[in-house]
Amino acid sequence: MHLHCFRERFVLEKLDLRRIPCPKNTSKALIFLSTLESGESVEIWLDDGEPIDNVPESLTLEGHKVISKNRDQNGHWILIVKAS
Repeated sequence: MHLHCFRERFVLEKLDLRRIPCPKNTSKALIFLSTLESGESVEIWLDDGEPIDNVPESLTLEGHKVISKNRDQNGHWILIVKAS
């Protein structure tokens, strides 16, 4: 799914990291983000607990921007992350 806006390029990809343990989920997210152009975004799905506690902070420390963090009805987390 691709979303575009007029002021900046905004492409939304999906990365499902549920059932992927730490720190492997962080590594996979960072590798995926490195394939995006600056300003493109990805929807990252994570499990509750350690993944949601660690992954967003790690991505932010690497210069990416967590735009939103929401929990679905099944207890999984959905991050929208903008690549730096």
